[in-house]
Amino acid sequence: MNEVDWVGLWRELSERLRRPEVAGEERRADRWRERAQGFDAAVKRKKERSDPLLDFVVGRLHQGDTALDIGAGTGSFAIPMARVARRVTAVEPSQSMAAILRENAAAQGLVNIDLVEARWEDTEVEPHDVAVCSHAMYSSPDLVGFVGKMERSARSTCFLLMRVPSHDGIIGEISRRIYGQPHDSPNFVVGYNVLHGMGIYANVMMEPVERFWADDSLDDALVRAKRHLRLGNGTAHDDTIRELLAQRLTFREGQYHWPDGMRSALVWWDTSRPGSPRP
Repeated sequence: MNEVDWVGLWRELSERLRRPEVAGEERRADRWRERAQGFDAAVKRKKERSDPLLDFVVGRLHQGDTALDIGAGTGSFAIPMARVARRVTAVEPSQSMAAILRENAAAQGLVNIDLVEARWEDTEVEPHDVAVCSHAMYSSPDLVGFVGKMERSARSTCFLLMRVPSHDGIIGEISRRIYGQPHDSPNFVVGYNVLHGMGIYANVMMEPVERFWADDSLDDALVRAKRHLRLGNGTAHDDTIRELLAQRLTFREGQYHWPDGMRSALVWWDTSRPGSPRP
């Protein structure tokens, strides 16, 4: 059996993810302009229920710590961390996201967040006690370089949150048929193996609840599948996808329910003892 090139697979998936979903998307200066408000609303809805991964990260902070949030978005981690840490540096390339982060911080009366509007790969920051990246590493083809820079910027601990693919998902089955492997995008399985290849023996905390997808029609499910697989407007694979959807989706209560869903894994490791074995 051939050994998987996890670094190469991450690069391939990341570059596919960066392809524009629709014609002309790559010409937009800020692709998140239309999405930022919706993203922020979704984050705030999520805060209405418990978030054990966020609670764990914040619980590891101490008064006087400094924290680095890479790809901070609208502040889902930066703002809770700023209530504990002495200073938080939030690195966020999207002007739209950064503007909402500023508004959210001001609404909470927080003045200890330093915002850096740049890509992580293009900026330099001084070392912090902890470094966090929540789902913002997917657009970086060079995960080894991304994580290496993150390690150099964290005196104590690095935290990564990554999407966990469903083990029996339809998307994975479609991806295997179309691309020859089950991963439709960068994710925890690929990322963890990249870390292992770097000599990082990371701890893992799995989000306890998976939120399963549902669509109102098979056409909507087809659109969802093609979006995840970055197939654009082409129709070459539509028959294959429709066949699998018809076989595997479960219709109940007026919707088509997937075995696929959303779950995150928190991966973390100690960086405070250079040259010593990681836990």
